[in-house]
Amino acid sequence: MNEEVKKLVAIGKLNDQAGKAISKLEKGTYCLHKSWGVGVITDWDLLGDRLTVDFEDKAGHSMKLEFAAKSLEAIEEDHVMAMRLRDPVALTELATQEPAAFAKKVLTSFGGSMAIDDWDDVVKGKVIPEGKFRSWWDSAKKAMRADRSFVVPSKRNLPLELRAEDVSPSEAMMEEFNNARDAKSKLITLENIMKDLSAFKGSEDLLQSVINDVSVAARQCQKMYPLTSIALIIEREELVNKVDGLDSGENAQTLVDVLRSETERMPEILKGMGTARQREVYSLFPEVYGEDEWPDHAFELLQESGARAIGELTKFLVDREQMDGLNAYLELGLQQRSLQSDLLAWICKERKKTASGIFGPLIGSAIVNSLERDHYEDQMTKGNRLVDILTSDTDLIPDLLADADRTQVRNFARRLKGSPVFEPLTRGSLLARIIKVFPDVNAIVAGEQEEGYEEKSSTPSGLIVSWGSLEARRATLENIMRKEIPANSEEIRIAREHGDLRENSEFKMAKEQQAVLMRRQAELEGDIAHARGTDFADADTSVVSIGTVVDIEDVEGGQKETFTILGAWDTNLEKGIISYLSGTAIALLNQAPGAEVSIPTEEADVSRKVKIVAIRPYNTATPE
Repeated sequence: MNEEVKKLVAIGKLNDQAGKAISKLEKGTYCLHKSWGVGVITDWDLLGDRLTVDFEDKAGHSMKLEFAAKSLEAIEEDHVMAMRLRDPVALTELATQEPAAFAKKVLTSFGGSMAIDDWDDVVKGKVIPEGKFRSWWDSAKKAMRADRSFVVPSKRNLPLELRAEDVSPSEAMMEEFNNARDAKSKLITLENIMKDLSAFKGSEDLLQSVINDVSVAARQCQKMYPLTSIALIIEREELVNKVDGLDSGENAQTLVDVLRSETERMPEILKGMGTARQREVYSLFPEVYGEDEWPDHAFELLQESGARAIGELTKFLVDREQMDGLNAYLELGLQQRSLQSDLLAWICKERKKTASGIFGPLIGSAIVNSLERDHYEDQMTKGNRLVDILTSDTDLIPDLLADADRTQVRNFARRLKGSPVFEPLTRGSLLARIIKVFPDVNAIVAGEQEEGYEEKSSTPSGLIVSWGSLEARRATLENIMRKEIPANSEEIRIAREHGDLRENSEFKMAKEQQAVLMRRQAELEGDIAHARGTDFADADTSVVSIGTVVDIEDVEGGQKETFTILGAWDTNLEKGIISYLSGTAIALLNQAPGAEVSIPTEEADVSRKVKIVAIRPYNTATPE
């Protein structure tokens, strides 16, 4: 005990316990306070009954000796908290560059074990900025697991600990595996074991216990987490193949077993997988779906998969010599305008390679249709790959129109000009790329007729509708706004007066109806805003266009049929009237008499070939 402190104890100014504590808090000593954190003693005025402490966020704080003795804990200079106060820049560099060494310093300073909340108090916002902490913590955990000196918890309610120095690497990994409480944590620890199998040389029996445990975990988590179940089985089989003497077990689930039971969730599963595991799954498709049927299932998966899965799946199809079937599937999808945006983006990206046999002018209309469909269904995302490739790939539009005729070029320009998908600057940039190659479409961009050219396009810009259907929608909107919404508001007012809204079924029903009406109002307003009314006069009958009546004949059976192609809202199948946006109309548009085309049937993914016999203008006097 310090001599001056002894005197204070002797005369009763401090008790013996406080005297011992104050002796450890001499000037220059680092200390901790539960509320104010780390500090350093800057002044020691025993006669004045005062200590002065510079805390991290509270400099020059004066404390009475007895209070300081009770509330301050002296720490060594190499304690992580002392380092945080003395040289925070150096500590941040250590944490960033050597996270495992930093973690060891922190844990050593706090007795080798810390709750995760306490760890956050020391590091988050103090050593690592809050905005960067989450990503740093993820990489730090990887570094600690690789170091084997740590027990990294799978859940926040478990402590982060330093292992005893005499624990072998294999024992450390087994401890971490056995402590993993859920399937995802098991998978992480299993992947770490796979990276360091040499540590188990001579202890292969431990690995057999891992395999048995993984089989149980994979079966238990399949319903809730099929992706984790599949990943566990893939890692298990890789472990069995790499280490002699191991086996999966007689009743262990195989990967084929899981995939056969999860075919409905296959798109979701594939989207969450890395490319290596995707390839593993694709290789088993013949076993999962059957040798004859697996290609059709693979084609269908393309429509529901993300960009990464599409890339891997098409490679697999090409490797298995399924290119003809793939092209046929894509061609039908283009005719029916049913291909999703990620698949169209893949075609554009691979237009000079794998997709060269399917790439052509039809892609342009399919792109605009897909983007508008996503737009109207509120599925357009900021990172839409199809938008990205259309705007960033300056050669795409020239390539799209390289083999297009004049009508196709002009129609594509009109679609771009009238589409609500693009911002004005983006739209102008896309149109400029067309004009650069086809200067004559400048009249469309300027909104003027070319001198000596009679405008008779079958695809005017915007959503094309008949005047009658447009007026009908306007009347419906008017009725909703002037009658139905006010009536619903009155119902809500009356229901509200009935009391307790939590048990008020009339109020809940009225509010639900309000949401339906508001959504319907917004839809109608959007439709009307983008609609362009027409009477279909002067339709171009040299090819199938909007406002024409088309006689067709089935190529195989000879049956004859007539379609009238009108606006987006004019469908009347009993009278043979179809919308120009329908799959049948899209297949027929721009085709001349005598052309043979494939049109969709009522049976999914089945088409029939027909011949265009005659084209005539729609008679507006004909009653509908």
